[in-house]
Amino acid sequence: MQLPVVIIAAGVASRLKPYSEEAPKCLMELEPGVTILDFILSRIRDINPSRVLIVTRPEFRSMLDKKVSGRAEFVETDMEDFGNLYSVSLALKRLGSEGFLLLMSDHIYEKTMIKAVSSSGGKAAFTVCLDKKPSQTDAEEGLKIVLKEQGVAYTDKKALPRHGIDTGVILCGEKARTYVEKTIESLGPNATISDALNLASTDNEVDYVDVTGMLWKDIDTPEDLVRGREVYWQILRKENKTESGLVSTYLVKPVSTRVSIKFYRSLDGEPLVVTLVSLIVALAAGFLLASKESLLGGLLVGLAILLSEVGSELVNLYGREKWRLQVSALLDRVSDLAIVTGFSLSLLSFGDNVFLLTILAVANIMLVSYAAQVLNNTDINARVLRKIPATRDVLLFTVLFTSVISFQFYGLYYLAAAPFFYLVCSVALVIRTRKGEGRLGRAKRAPKPEVTVEKGEITKRIEILVSSSLKLALSLLFLHMVTPVVTDITLVTLDDLVLKSDHLMSALLLIISIYFGYRILMSLKFLIDMVTKRLVMLLRVSEFTLRHMLVDLLYILLAVILWIYLPPQLRLVPYIGENLARLGALAIFVFFILIFYDVARLLYKTFGNLYRKIIERLTEKIQEGASNA
Repeated sequence: MQLPVVIIAAGVASRLKPYSEEAPKCLMELEPGVTILDFILSRIRDINPSRVLIVTRPEFRSMLDKKVSGRAEFVETDMEDFGNLYSVSLALKRLGSEGFLLLMSDHIYEKTMIKAVSSSGGKAAFTVCLDKKPSQTDAEEGLKIVLKEQGVAYTDKKALPRHGIDTGVILCGEKARTYVEKTIESLGPNATISDALNLASTDNEVDYVDVTGMLWKDIDTPEDLVRGREVYWQILRKENKTESGLVSTYLVKPVSTRVSIKFYRSLDGEPLVVTLVSLIVALAAGFLLASKESLLGGLLVGLAILLSEVGSELVNLYGREKWRLQVSALLDRVSDLAIVTGFSLSLLSFGDNVFLLTILAVANIMLVSYAAQVLNNTDINARVLRKIPATRDVLLFTVLFTSVISFQFYGLYYLAAAPFFYLVCSVALVIRTRKGEGRLGRAKRAPKPEVTVEKGEITKRIEILVSSSLKLALSLLFLHMVTPVVTDITLVTLDDLVLKSDHLMSALLLIISIYFGYRILMSLKFLIDMVTKRLVMLLRVSEFTLRHMLVDLLYILLAVILWIYLPPQLRLVPYIGENLARLGALAIFVFFILIFYDVARLLYKTFGNLYRKIIERLTEKIQEGASNA
């Protein structure tokens, strides 16, 4: 269903003076030629709104009219001082009884936030977008949302940011009109949207959509505008991370999106030039691979993959014109053909089977790209297919990897065989989606009648923590006492394989540690939830942010314990113990790095502004000391 959109742009932006004296806040630029209002209008394009209404002051009308140029209707205010709810009431006079999407003209956000709330199907009068993990500065400035078991309890700027804050995107249902009119009638023109939300919340008519992790920014001050321009580029970069295969998502996109944004900001030219350069590199890679220069050819394949992604992202940034998309896709297909053909030609000396494998490999990479394009042009959700290691990016990475390590024959087998599974899954997905078949399974519910025994959750968790800790300690003590008695006893001998009691005891020790360790970890996570509620008042951040930080710290502690304890146990496994220990140590190290990066990023996002203020104060003190000296 197409929704009308109402954009509130009637504020005077007093905190942005003197910059707001020349133009309203929504006409301030995020990049040259792109204003905040331009960006907001681009956000709502995908939901195809039935109407767009902009509520503004009469003195701003002419400036906005020039910028909008027919993309929206205008509603002019008729008084000088009023609250933002009065602007909403003026827009309602132009709308029918249907619901609408309410946006603030000083907020920027991802497209996914608009899609999330507009497709939520909320039946309440208001559905707000809730960020459960805002930064400390945003939490202090924003409208706090306090939750209850079902929906929103109340909203208040002065409340603790216990559950998070509003992001300035609200879905208003048919019943919203009643609450807006009642609030204006009760409080007058100075009423705010928060007042209407609080009135509706008494009737359980305020719901929320969790948009935690989505990028957004409320722009109220010059510092916010500077930060908003940074967030703008972060949003563009994130939205360029279109859903792709495993290699593209985890290896290529983190680099290519940075490169494409750099190009977009610094260069002014035809984006297809990068895709053309990618084709030239791919042709060179194919020639080198055919000439059996596998190392250099493989490295050029990697460069071609990166440039191809950068080229596609630049086409997206420049507006996704249909002809550019088609030319880009065509050039990419020629690149794929050149790489796979060159890769296969280097193996012709291995026998006649290589010719058949070459045909299959070339056909498969073309079919995979075609199938992906067909599914993208339908309403079928093909997200699950991108997790299959047979997408275009994975196949090209296979060429790169096997060429560099000189295992090309195995790579050719993979190119010839793996895509069949992808294509079969694609056909199955289409058939299943069109038939609307659901998965059969056992009923996921408690047996009837449900019997509940009253016991406090905290008490239960502490009981699990204490009992699991005692059982783990006693089990480890028992195994430690029994081990000298049963050590070095041969249990099974099969050719060169000898299974001893030591191996069995090590496996038993590992299983017991994992089982009870998991129970202890889950109980600690629950107790962390209890601690966060007490820390909210002290740190002025949301419970969800604190919980995220503390759980990450708990995982870091777990990684350190595993690093010390697990590899020595894995070394006891016969024959493969040393390799298992190294693999386990590597996995723990990667886990540690990922968690450490996550907690560092969260700390910077939450307390970054505080950190910058401390640096600024230190700088001022140093400058004062230098001037006094």
